[in-house]
Amino acid sequence: MDIAGFKQVKATTNKIALSTAVNNEADVKIVNIVWREEQPDTLYFSSVKDSPALTVYDQNPDVAFITVPNDGTAGNPYMRAQHVQLKRSALTMQDLLPLYLDTVPNYQKVWDMIGPKLVVFELKLKDVFVDPGLGQGKGTLHF
Repeated sequence: MDIAGFKQVKATTNKIALSTAVNNEADVKIVNIVWREEQPDTLYFSSVKDSPALTVYDQNPDVAFITVPNDGTAGNPYMRAQHVQLKRSALTMQDLLPLYLDTVPNYQKVWDMIGPKLVVFELKLKDVFVDPGLGQGKGTLHF
């Protein structure tokens, strides 16, 4: 699998279901994601600075995810990965805000309400299973 399939699926989504676990207790959250082509092995998401989720992220940075297709996307394209390393990013929301505004519909409302409270996280990708949709070639992309 090459990066073209990854880009194709990424164009159909701006959300993932992020799976975490601490003390044998699983949890899943839907989070908005953005991606920068100049750093193809990294997805970014944000969380509120005082959220209990931050403790979970710090305690067990080994996570899994699957993309959630945008409404009306035909063919059910998706990407999924396990054993993805989550870490706090050196980038800020100010750095990524233009990308969020371009990628996530109505993100300006989110920014206006809680922008200063958001902290950025990175998901470092290694192996990502990519299924561009029904009848199209699927496989694993290795970073």
